[in-house]
Amino acid sequence: MKCAPRALAAAALLLAPTAWPQSSPEQQAKSLLDDGRGYYAKGQYKQALDNFNTIVSGFPNTESVDDAMLEIGRYQAEVEGDIEKARGSFESVAKRFPQSDSAPGAYYHLGLITLDKARSGAELDDALAQFTRVQRLYSKSDWVPRALSAIGLVHRKAGRLADAVETQRRVTLEYPTSDAAALAQYEVGHCLALLGDARGAMEAFQQLRNAHPQSEWAARALERITALYRLSEGTRPFFSHDTGWSIGSGDVLKDVDAILMTPQRTLWIASNKVKAAVPFDKDAKMGPSLGAEDLRSLSLTPKGELIVASRLAARFGKDIKSFSVPTNKPGEQEPLERITAALVLPGGDVLVSDLKRKRVHRFSPRWEYKGPFPDAKEREIVRMAQDGEGGIALLDADEKSVRVFDENGKPLRAIATKGAGYELKKPADIAFDASRNLYLADEETGVMLFAPDGRLLAALPADEVKKPRALTLEPAGALLVYDEKTQKVLRFK
Repeated sequence: MKCAPRALAAAALLLAPTAWPQSSPEQQAKSLLDDGRGYYAKGQYKQALDNFNTIVSGFPNTESVDDAMLEIGRYQAEVEGDIEKARGSFESVAKRFPQSDSAPGAYYHLGLITLDKARSGAELDDALAQFTRVQRLYSKSDWVPRALSAIGLVHRKAGRLADAVETQRRVTLEYPTSDAAALAQYEVGHCLALLGDARGAMEAFQQLRNAHPQSEWAARALERITALYRLSEGTRPFFSHDTGWSIGSGDVLKDVDAILMTPQRTLWIASNKVKAAVPFDKDAKMGPSLGAEDLRSLSLTPKGELIVASRLAARFGKDIKSFSVPTNKPGEQEPLERITAALVLPGGDVLVSDLKRKRVHRFSPRWEYKGPFPDAKEREIVRMAQDGEGGIALLDADEKSVRVFDENGKPLRAIATKGAGYELKKPADIAFDASRNLYLADEETGVMLFAPDGRLLAALPADEVKKPRALTLEPAGALLVYDEKTQKVLRFK
């Protein structure tokens, strides 16, 4: 039986494979970009970078290439930590694609890089110019509220706190639904706290909680409200012993030289009895310890990594570093053998205190020796701390004082040996809260709280702490003190 020609043609059409239209290069590049950003948000950085690099190399003439280059710059800065590579990527976006929607993002990130390392008025002005360029050249861009908030950060770093408050309020009023609004409202509260307006600061933090309850800043705002309330309500700050709280036991609480609470509420205890820094999580469960000989102090890098200083070396996150300094003979180096503390400054430089030479030594981010800090005067520095606003506190055991300097070594303020209502006899440890108040543990006279201007605000009763050897603060302002006499960490809320 023969089929009709028309029937055969219909059958052929039914059996033929369907020819779907293929995506254009623009669509393919956009898909890669969207997927890459999704990977980045989930912390899958390798997959994200692969997508962005594929766009740059395989789709160079599409509208997504500038966005991909911007994301590569973010990766270099935030994941690799290679600021100079990131700067090159951002500058390339700004120069090659000045009319693109990524150009204002490039200027914004260039401003952040400059601001993070700014140590002078000229560097702050350079950062300010980058952020202002976003506002003036790209006034309709989504990057504008972030740039405006960053201008507020420049004002705060320059000490212009009233200007910072005004600028951040502009962000909250003019761009209330932007992704910068929550941070801007937090900055309003923070700057008011630095200005000494505790009630205004608490109101600003509560407004943040009301307007942005799901943001990461809402939880921090509650912590700040709690801390400010404790210090500002009533005639004097108050701390009550939390008798139901305890952490650690046995040898871990013997021969303790330092304790440190992280923003994630992990408490580290540096015990020379067990020769390790031992962590306890927020549920008081002990975690993996970091072994070390002759532990001296604990601190955090600007990125939140733990620094463990011991007599011969210091651990920065996973890296262990020893240090050497020049001798009087040209070309000769001598190792540091009596390290007592180590800090990483916001600009990347590293400070290491050394009791043998009675100096604080400054090293570059590449561990190159730069000289003494703040000068060549002999000092027996046993503790160092940063106040979050550029102040670096040095606790001098010989002078029995605390002196605060900026990153350039300029003196800012001091807590002298004696003052109204206090006397330092054997100072052992120091810590700052977010409002620049200084907590000081003295093994003979107790624990004292000083305002940023040096006034004594409060002191723990002598019968509460017998021999305070170390102290740290919880994120919400509760005070933790290691009492060497009782071999306990005490909590005051």
